[in-house]
Amino acid sequence: MADEARPVLTFDMDGVLCRPPFGINPGSGKNKRRDTAGKGGIMWHSERVRYLWRKPMPGAVTGFQALAATYDCHVVTARGEGARGVAANWLKRYLGVAPDLYVRPHWRETSAQYKARQVVALNPFAHFEDDPFTAQWLSELIPAVFLIDWPRNRWLEGANIYRIREIGEAAPVLAKLLAPRPA
Repeated sequence: MADEARPVLTFDMDGVLCRPPFGINPGSGKNKRRDTAGKGGIMWHSERVRYLWRKPMPGAVTGFQALAATYDCHVVTARGEGARGVAANWLKRYLGVAPDLYVRPHWRETSAQYKARQVVALNPFAHFEDDPFTAQWLSELIPAVFLIDWPRNRWLEGANIYRIREIGEAAPVLAKLLAPRPA
C-alpha cells in the first residue's frame, strides 16, 4: 500500500538487493527487443530452489533500511509467483522488513516487460536496477533510475540514470533531486 506522504522508490531484487548466483551477473542487455516473447522452461519452474542461500549485495541492508526511513519502498522483481514465499522470507530475514513485494505473475512477459508495466503502475520517483536494458527502458518512464554498477552495464548512460556501487549512495542524489526548487 502506497504511503501518500512519502515519495515511492522501487527496487529490483537480484543484483540490487540480493547477490546473483556465484556473484556472476551475466548479459550486457545489448540488442534486446521490447517486443520479445517471454520464455518458460526449467529456469522459470526452478526459481524457488535457485534463490535459496543467497546473501545481500554489499551495502544493500543498510542502504535499503536508510532509504525506507524516508521513502515508501517497494520491491519489483521478475522472480515468478512460485518464488514469492522464498523472496518474501529472504527480504524479512536480511532486510528486517517486509516491503510490498511484486513478482512476475507468469513467464509470458519478459523481465523488462513486467518491470516496465509494474513500475509505471506504482509511479515511483526512482527505481533501482542492475539490468541495463530494463534501466534504459524505465528511464523513459520515470524521473530517475539508479543503476547498480556491474561490468555488464557500464556502457549505459542517460540524463536520468545514476550509476551507484551501493544503494546508500543514492540518498544524497535523491535529496537533491527532490529538494524544493527556488521560485
